[in-house]
Amino acid sequence: MKDSESPARSLTRAHYERFPFVQGGQRRVRHWTSRLRPFLSDEVVRDAVVLDVGCGSGEVARGLADRGARIVAVDLTSTAVKRTRAALQAGLVCQADALRLPLASHSVDHSVSIGVLHHTPDCFAGLREMARVTKPAGSIVVMLYARWTPYHALYLLTAGLRRRFPVAVLDRVPRWCWHVVRAAVAVQVGQRLADNQLKGLVADQIFTPRATFHSAREIRRWAADLHLSVFKRKHLLMHGNIVELRHGRTTL
Repeated sequence: MKDSESPARSLTRAHYERFPFVQGGQRRVRHWTSRLRPFLSDEVVRDAVVLDVGCGSGEVARGLADRGARIVAVDLTSTAVKRTRAALQAGLVCQADALRLPLASHSVDHSVSIGVLHHTPDCFAGLREMARVTKPAGSIVVMLYARWTPYHALYLLTAGLRRRFPVAVLDRVPRWCWHVVRAAVAVQVGQRLADNQLKGLVADQIFTPRATFHSAREIRRWAADLHLSVFKRKHLLMHGNIVELRHGRTTL
């Protein structure tokens, strides 16, 4: 990364290098394959160049690759790049900033970003970059945290915890506490996570350096500013929205 990297970006990068997001394995691959198929069908994905912005564990990219996509993936952290390369049999994976994508304009057929842009210093700028590199006929699919959801409430209620304790406090949590957390998380994600995975999940959900929350109205306004349309939207009750954007002015 450049020496001129902003403090906010540097903090986010260091955070996710130290506490990478959860790896859910084949279960998470199936989960996101199912969730993305209504937005990017098998016919649309097959043989298309699909960009994954903020590839994280590589499991979203793996699901797209399994359906025949040619993957280009970027992430801010070297840990995520290594994980994604390990998850894919083929594809281009590199370390890069979502707000300054190292790609030519209109160079990919479709682009996705799942749970990433709301952790950047400028969510709208990240969306603008995705629109820039995606071909006019392509789809831009993003999952963003939504306002006034249970997770939004949890994030607001834990603001004092973030102010008082650094994320490194997770290394000092007694093991018995992780047993309690593991049981609660298993109900939500359908699998029991190891201690290091749980730390990564709590680091992401509670201690992340930045998280912003966006209403459907705000996303429609952003789309209009970028000459995009909100073609399809699915509300995720607990935490967010999955939105498909396309070039054009007509919005839902």
